[in-house]
Amino acid sequence: MQSVHSMEKLRLGIVQGRLIQAPAGQLQWFPQDQWEEEFSLAAALGIDYIELIAERKRNPRNPLWTDEGIAQIKNLVKRNGLTLPAFCNDYVVDNPLPDNKEVLEQTLKLLERGALLGCEKYILPLFEHSELNIDNADKYVAPLRAIADKAASSGISVCLETILNGTELIKVLERIDHPALSVVFDTGNRAAFGHDLPGDIKRLGNRISHVHIKDKNAANENVILGTGLVDFLKVFAALAEIKYDGLYTFETQRGKDPLRTAKYNIALVQYFHAEAFSR
Repeated sequence: MQSVHSMEKLRLGIVQGRLIQAPAGQLQWFPQDQWEEEFSLAAALGIDYIELIAERKRNPRNPLWTDEGIAQIKNLVKRNGLTLPAFCNDYVVDNPLPDNKEVLEQTLKLLERGALLGCEKYILPLFEHSELNIDNADKYVAPLRAIADKAASSGISVCLETILNGTELIKVLERIDHPALSVVFDTGNRAAFGHDLPGDIKRLGNRISHVHIKDKNAANENVILGTGLVDFLKVFAALAEIKYDGLYTFETQRGKDPLRTAKYNIALVQYFHAEAFSR
């Protein structure tokens, strides 16, 4: 039987837009006209939070950018008994962060919006146009320190999502050297990159402050949990070994029916978490 202690630590969220069927070919998608509906859907499923997203292209209709929108989000969270721990800035995926004043300003402005919501984690996916790798890490030192300084003043941790393996990521974090910087461990992305998931979890240890749950196949496609490359039992066993007690966000395939898929995902994670964490 899963212990009460481990049950209390399983906080499940989902990336905004994953409980509503998206237009064909769109995985990361803001539900423009249905975003409010998703909060009640999450509550009905027993999901603790929605991980809010700012899109790759600026969308003035996204409620993150207006005071009225912030008030709406807070009201929906309270009304549905949810929490609001995390938000993600996809803008940096299409717009390079280093040596780009406009992108840094956008990143800092979004951080202010997250602070108004009382969020704890600011997810920065440093991929594609903002890909952080071992060769260009020096270009990221100044902007990431500036972001981390501002985050720290609001009690927010900046969680970096990168292509780097655990050993490389530790070197980069030591180079930047800021206590407000931590790591997003994305199960699907790391499997697709060919990383040693359990080994990286153990290497990174308490540097991991946020986990994205997804599965990918050898073609780097996001697939239904349990049908791709990720060995979830080994992943959760490693997380148990480092005593991870943070958030788990589903960044998952919707399947044919997003709500049915979400129920399956919740059951799968609860099962493997119980297997690994119970004592």
